[in-house]
Amino acid sequence: MSGAWLGLALALAPAVVTAPAVAIPPLPEVEAEAAPEVEAEAAPTLASEAAPTLASEAAPEPEVEAAPAQPLEPPRVVEPRRITARDRRPTTPSRTPWYASERPPLVRPTFRVAPGFSGRVVGPHPAAFAFDVLASVMIGLHPGYRQLGLAPELGYSLRTPRLEHRLLAGVGVVHGINAESWTVGWLPRVVAQLGDQTRGLGVRNGLWLNFAENGFSVELSHQWLRVGGADQHELQLTLGIDLAMLAFVLSDARVAWL
Repeated sequence: MSGAWLGLALALAPAVVTAPAVAIPPLPEVEAEAAPEVEAEAAPTLASEAAPTLASEAAPEPEVEAAPAQPLEPPRVVEPRRITARDRRPTTPSRTPWYASERPPLVRPTFRVAPGFSGRVVGPHPAAFAFDVLASVMIGLHPGYRQLGLAPELGYSLRTPRLEHRLLAGVGVVHGINAESWTVGWLPRVVAQLGDQTRGLGVRNGLWLNFAENGFSVELSHQWLRVGGADQHELQLTLGIDLAMLAFVLSDARVAWL
């Protein structure tokens, strides 16, 4: 049985045919010809190409004329603002009477220190140093910008090198009084000289000028003194400063005469 199936399978299987071998002739050898070498030309650079182009295409620049030089203006100098002084002079017409002013009568205290020179016309020690310390109060007698008034005064006077000590007292007449204007005055005084051998009594008359808006003043005076039965005449010139006015200014005091 198995043999029958085997024979049937062999009958049905296709026959294997072997193709005859065919000989292929060899290809002829072909010599490879060398290709001619091509010399590489240097590529033109951008600079070399642009140079003739720019040189040929660039148009000539037009000449520009220089503007004429103009002179410089000088720098401006700003002047500092000036501070005007306080002016209390009356603005009313000049025909207005002096008693119609709005400024009341003034009371101005002074304390003067006045060094100076003393020259004796008759008597010993003709030239000497003088030093006065004077306290006074100027009292206006009427209203107005410049006032006429009285000036009661007490003081001490020193004359050296002999060290002569004197006491002064008097009542003067002044005109002006306020610190914004000049003040002039006549200052008569009684003089009492101290000392056992130099004791004496006399009178001093002085012309006094006080400068405006400061405490400086000048006084020229004549003094007659009776000492030991002999008369002595002296001329004295002093430069004073008002310490009371200086104190009022430093303390920023608001007074009518300042």
